[in-house]
Amino acid sequence: MKMKDIVIFGAGGLGKEVAQLIDDVNTDNKQWNLLGYIDETIEKQGAIINGNIVLGDFNWLKNNTRLNLWVVCAVANPRDKYHIVNKLTNYNLRFANLIYPGVKLSKSVKLGIGNIICWNNFLSVNTKVGNHITLNPSCGIGHDTMIKDYSSIYWDVTLSGNVIINEGCEIGSKAVITPKRTVGKWSVIGAGTVVVNDIPDHCVAVGVPAKPIKYSSAKNINEV
Repeated sequence: MKMKDIVIFGAGGLGKEVAQLIDDVNTDNKQWNLLGYIDETIEKQGAIINGNIVLGDFNWLKNNTRLNLWVVCAVANPRDKYHIVNKLTNYNLRFANLIYPGVKLSKSVKLGIGNIICWNNFLSVNTKVGNHITLNPSCGIGHDTMIKDYSSIYWDVTLSGNVIINEGCEIGSKAVITPKRTVGKWSVIGAGTVVVNDIPDHCVAVGVPAKPIKYSSAKNINEV
């Protein structure tokens, strides 16, 4: 099978991890030809990062639309990710799902596009994962749980059964969301937090149990 050309948008920490993820996927089944990174940071242009070149910025994509490329957005912040992905849709690109070999996916899991699923994750039955989700290592996703577009789930998070993570959420490392709880859109759950009640939209919640401590003034995602 012919390998597919892919670029990673974002040459930061997550971008380097995604490059390693592509190597790991290819060890199991050679399918991706990583051309390099796309990044808007001027200082990174042309740099070699862990053996992979920063090809350029959005202008590089504009000049290479004929290449039939795949892309994944390796940016953790959901708001930044939202804006970048919406710009990427203007180019002739396809969004790849990158899943670490051996990740446990139930047959009933439903996946969108552009997702990054790292090492040692478990996704139980009837889980729904939207588009452009990042699942960092060692997360457990319970049955009938839904993770909506642009959310980022950090290391060692537990989402219990029937949880809803709405659009654009950040769930901090070692957070626990108890069964049947909902996290509102564009909200942040702090590291180590335990959510036992529903969390409203556009807030930061921390503690055991979780309590909102801050609300965002930017309720419209296009304001940020």
